[in-house]
Amino acid sequence: MKVLELCLSPDLGGLELYMHRCCRQADGYEVVAVVGKRGPLAARLRADGLTPHQLSPRLRALPLLAAWQLARLIDRSGIDLIHCHWGKDLPLAALAKRLARRRPVLVYTRQMQITRQKSDPYHRFVWRQVDRVLAITEQLATDLRRLVPNLSPTAVETLYLGVPAVTPLLPAERAALRAELGAGEGELLVGLFGRIKRYKGQHLLMEAMAEFVASEAPVRALIVGRAMEPAYLTALQDEAAQLGGRVVLRDFVEAPQRLMQACDVVVLTTREETFGLVLAEAMRAGVAVVGSDRGGVPEIIDHGRTGLLFRSGSASGLHAALQQLLVEPALRTQLAAAGQAAADRRFDETEHFARLASTLLAVCRPG
Repeated sequence: MKVLELCLSPDLGGLELYMHRCCRQADGYEVVAVVGKRGPLAARLRADGLTPHQLSPRLRALPLLAAWQLARLIDRSGIDLIHCHWGKDLPLAALAKRLARRRPVLVYTRQMQITRQKSDPYHRFVWRQVDRVLAITEQLATDLRRLVPNLSPTAVETLYLGVPAVTPLLPAERAALRAELGAGEGELLVGLFGRIKRYKGQHLLMEAMAEFVASEAPVRALIVGRAMEPAYLTALQDEAAQLGGRVVLRDFVEAPQRLMQACDVVVLTTREETFGLVLAEAMRAGVAVVGSDRGGVPEIIDHGRTGLLFRSGSASGLHAALQQLLVEPALRTQLAAAGQAAADRRFDETEHFARLASTLLAVCRPG
């Protein structure tokens, strides 16, 4: 079986990195990768020894031409299945499927929320071409069945994302990382990992940190991520300066779980995250987690058992959760251990890709 992995997104976040991992970890089938010319995925794939095909973003204004080029590649390469990742690529994949002589199967991994009915003629055509949708949470699967009426309920399947196992830091390595970040003995180090943009809610942690600084509580924060909104980053940097060095901002890192292990708590402050991959990563790293209570996060965190939830958008709620973990170190240890056990069971990367391969093969060769 030949699978075309399609992602023309110009960004580099969880969705794009997942497409990259799908190409690297394909088992039992051959992969042909198609990415955008201006995105970072091409260089990453080449570093892994793969030669991706690239489509110009200018072709997005000429959808028939782009679909025709993709259909030619499908026929020329003998593609059996298209695996689409980015929502904006779904119409292209649907049209290319119709134009290709081979008529490949189309599987779409949906990582973003779906917020409105998809029943107009345009969406009916697009979604009719989809043979299977892999939703990354149960809530998303439910929304897909409700809002995409021409999708068969059996065409929607939940497949939680997986994260890799962690190589634990040695105590000396962890101590050195914490010292580098300015975290002293007995201080609570709070980590936030994700793209720097207002929707992700980094300002909520800044507001919570202002409360801790005012009360002279031993708390520091680390914010890590690529800036998607430069003005927002500048505002965060200004706030960090006002907090006297108690907040460190760093750019995107390739191995976030290493930095996570230097933290005592990892938080997710997004107003409504579809899944919350960083929480699963932190849990597998053995770190206590706190997340907002909307979207798919309550499927990851069992409040009070594997982590804590706070009211989405509430800086005071975030502050209260962190304050509880500051004054109750035994609870922090308990949540970290239970969270790690749960994440090892539910979000194992090896098991995820084994199930993905099994699903793709089954969809391509039914019966």
